[in-house]
Amino acid sequence: MCSSDLALVAATVAVSFSAILIKAAGDDAATVVWLRMGMAVVLLAPWVIRDARRGVLPHGPAQYALVVVSGAFLAGHFLLWTESLRYTSIAASVLLVSLHPIIVTPLGKRLLGERVSRQMLAGVGLALVGTIVTCAGDFRLDSSAFGGDLLAIAGGLCLAGYLLIGRSVRANLGVAGYSAVVYSVVCVIAALTAVTAGVAHLPSPKVALACLGLAVICTIGGHTVYNWALRHVPVLLVSVSFLGEPPLAAVL
Repeated sequence: MCSSDLALVAATVAVSFSAILIKAAGDDAATVVWLRMGMAVVLLAPWVIRDARRGVLPHGPAQYALVVVSGAFLAGHFLLWTESLRYTSIAASVLLVSLHPIIVTPLGKRLLGERVSRQMLAGVGLALVGTIVTCAGDFRLDSSAFGGDLLAIAGGLCLAGYLLIGRSVRANLGVAGYSAVVYSVVCVIAALTAVTAGVAHLPSPKVALACLGLAVICTIGGHTVYNWALRHVPVLLVSVSFLGEPPLAAVL
């Protein structure tokens, strides 16, 4: 197994703790997201300085615009998915948010020119069938659960956009510099969302501890490693790697 494969496995295990830690935080989605991402930016600072010295930070209006849009997509993913956990089960939410390969598969080929093998398509199809079958048993016939399921699906669509942009720009950017800018955008959007929704407040120590876990394990150990992999493997492979999260999260 090569280094990129090992990295994807490790990142998938790391992000599988997300739903558990979000539930443990027990706070509103916007607060959890801005605190989590703000902590991640601070923790990445030494490596961002290194990338700045190497000249591999985003530069130019076009590149900055793409990175900001990438951050907006990631913010949408986190806010929508985190909010979905308030209305539906962890299993249903994690499974539905993992439907992004349906979008990544055709767009990765069309926009990025990436080839998709029959084996990869078969793997995606099998994983999605398993997702649908598993999720069907978790649906509850009430409006709140259905609304949470829709939020999770929207979060998956946002993740697809985030991955596609990341694959297109990561070739010329350092992983820490790219990730820190993206996470900063997410932090600002989430903080503004908290203020706009009237839920802005100082998090409790319990929430801060859970968000620190999210920042270290799930954001740096998970999403940042995925960002590293986007430079080395096809975007669909990274997208499919997320499909390992549902069974791991269910076990956890």
